[in-house]
Amino acid sequence: KAVVSTQSAHYGRGGDSSQKKAVQCRYDWHQTGDTVNFTVYAKKVKPELCTVNCNAVKLQMEIHFGDDQVFTFDKVLAGIIEPEKSKITYSATKVEVKMRKAEFFAWPSTFVL
Repeated sequence: KAVVSTQSAHYGRGGDSSQKKAVQCRYDWHQTGDTVNFTVYAKKVKPELCTVNCNAVKLQMEIHFGDDQVFTFDKVLAGIIEPEKSKITYSATKVEVKMRKAEFFAWPSTFVL
């Protein structure tokens, strides 16, 4: 039986989202035996304003990009991850979160519960 850690990983500083326009972005995910990779596609990403929080069972994101646009994502994961071994990468057109699985098994195609 897996032990769920209350540890979380936090990346970014966050911004004032009260003046931002909430929008939807395209996102997708894929998995390997030991990782789940989640990607949000957005043009002109502003990493200094973005926040990504993950704990063993949840992923929360606030992606700031373009002309004062913001995309939020807040979901329970379909499996357990190791937040301390997860990694985030920002580029001008996307944000990628590589999460290390706590257990080596395939997550269901729904990704989130």
